[in-house]
Amino acid sequence: MVQVNPNPHEHGYVFIPTNRVTGMFASYDDLQGALQALEPLGFGPQNIDVFAGPEGAELLDLCGQRHGIVARLFRNVEALLSDDTSLHQQADATLRAGGCVIGILMEGKEPMKEQVAEVLKANKGQMIHYWGRFTTERLG
Repeated sequence: MVQVNPNPHEHGYVFIPTNRVTGMFASYDDLQGALQALEPLGFGPQNIDVFAGPEGAELLDLCGQRHGIVARLFRNVEALLSDDTSLHQQADATLRAGGCVIGILMEGKEPMKEQVAEVLKANKGQMIHYWGRFTTERLG
């Protein structure tokens, strides 16, 4: 079973979900179909992070507010140089409205990112992106 609301910053603040496909869901119920469809593709609980509701928003801390001045500074610079800030804001709003955000680790399975995106879309996923090392690619 996938763990909901794990601590993503256990080993230090995570600025971007590198090497992951992410998507947003209006509810946890909408997410269930996607989780079931990902398993036969080889994506089990160890490859998937799920954040849900306001607690998930607090844990992700996408603005860096609770992780010190360096995290806040990085987010401010990011806002000037990147479009990713709007994605972080949308994810935060989705969570605070009771929705979910999923992150699927693609390590070694990057050629499957389009297939994973299709699974998320087919199950009401929105704002689906692949986060590479230095790029963010919209998949749906």
